Amino acid sequence: MHNSGLLLVMHAPLGNALLQVTAHIFGAPPECLKVLDIAPQAEREIILDEGLLLLKQLDHHEGVVILSDCKGSTPGNIAEQLHKIVFNSSLVYGVNLPMLLRALNYCGQAHQAVADAAIAGGHAGIAASGPAHD
Repeated sequence: MHNSGLLLVMHAPLGNALLQVTAHIFGAPPECLKVLDIAPQAEREIILDEGLLLLKQLDHHEGVVILSDCKGSTPGNIAEQLHKIVFNSSLVYGVNLPMLLRALNYCGQAHQAVADAAIAGGHAGIAASGPAHD
């Protein structure tokens, strides 16, 4: 049985806010989920070390999916560095709640399957409302 981990790499406090929402929905924080919230004044090397430690805790030889809020941002760039260091990982940008919930529901699969499910969940969760009724 595969058991992929999920690491949120985000602008603080977004990651911990999403963790709290998942705990509310599931009744407890998911064991396969860790958060690396990055404050504006954070030192890059310290953050990278923290990220590597979290990835080590999450990787049970089935890989890890790194989810980041914004490509090209500081958290996105750190997520990319972590992804390059950790061979058995997938990286997905643009996290939204439906994406995270879908990824959590697929944590029992290999990391690439979880990443694919996360992307599908993220896309499915984006929709425009119809016109307002008078």
